[in-house]
Amino acid sequence: MKKYVIFSFLLMALLSVGCSDWTEVENKNIDKLLVDADSTLSIAHKNYLANLRAYKQTEHQLTFGWFGGWTGESPASRCLYSLPDSTDVVSLWDGFISLTPAMLADLKRTKEEKGLRVLACSLLFEIGKNITPAQPQSSKDKGESWADYNHAYWGWVDGDEEAISKAIVKYANAICDTIDKYALDGYDLDAEPTVPQPFQTNKEMWQNDRMNLFVRTMGKRIGPMAETEAGRKKWLVVDGQPEWFSAEMALYFNYYILQAYSSTSYSDLDSRLNRVFGKFKTKQTFEEVAKKIIVTENFEAYSGTGGVTHKTRDGQSVPSYIGMAMWEPNGAHKAGIGSYHMEKDYAANPIYKYLRQGIQIMNPAVK
Repeated sequence: MKKYVIFSFLLMALLSVGCSDWTEVENKNIDKLLVDADSTLSIAHKNYLANLRAYKQTEHQLTFGWFGGWTGESPASRCLYSLPDSTDVVSLWDGFISLTPAMLADLKRTKEEKGLRVLACSLLFEIGKNITPAQPQSSKDKGESWADYNHAYWGWVDGDEEAISKAIVKYANAICDTIDKYALDGYDLDAEPTVPQPFQTNKEMWQNDRMNLFVRTMGKRIGPMAETEAGRKKWLVVDGQPEWFSAEMALYFNYYILQAYSSTSYSDLDSRLNRVFGKFKTKQTFEEVAKKIIVTENFEAYSGTGGVTHKTRDGQSVPSYIGMAMWEPNGAHKAGIGSYHMEKDYAANPIYKYLRQGIQIMNPAVK
């Protein structure tokens, strides 16, 4: 299933012709031989992709990442199709609306041929993130600020919690509609309610019970609590600070994705897992929580080195991304690993060096 296997079909086809046959041009049609070889290669490639898609449906440790700068066009680093074949899940970091024809073609091909799951993603503080239409000029002419226009669009009225709740339900359903429109595979909620941000925000969605309402509304349509079988096939995941949510909300999420950036040891990863388990232990066992944990490194900062120096339980020093791939919680199994700006690893030699190493550590190829 690797390239040398495919090339071997061509080599065997050529070697099957005796040496003397090359001198009997009138009896052999090299064009036909090459056509047959092309057909053999095509069949082998189709079988490989079918096996790849079947593998994606098996229980194994996942390779996840946030993909930035996606265009679906040249250079290859901007295309989902160029990711390592065994990549399982991508979260669209730069937005998930107004997809171009090139993006749609790249998305369709990668999903259909390689079985890649692709999630919408929002770093969500204010209502309307990612999908509020552009502010019309008429609104600007009236002196209406973006915040006022955005609130008015969704029906949000400060101080009126009933109106705010209706606005949140409308927004959650609009995101689900967008996921359906583009045939995406779910939603990645970037939850950072207590993390300082480099921009002004009042974190209005994280006040009172608002974010819980958002997740419960979305959870009716996607994720493990969805009301339909089709909805349950889509994922609802949370990254950043999943422990912010109450224990009951844990049942709505397929995975907890931890931003374990600059992690220096297995002990650090153990501690992060234990913090999440401590919040959800009344609803899920340690093993259940661990099997939903994906730990991630920051390739925007560390793509060239695969992370920072990371200590394993037995004292090895490895790049933190590799350490995450090697790490297993005591007495349990993790869900997988990931990287922020995974596309940065394309520049490595060989391309996607660390992603490929991580895949092989977690899910070694059968020899």
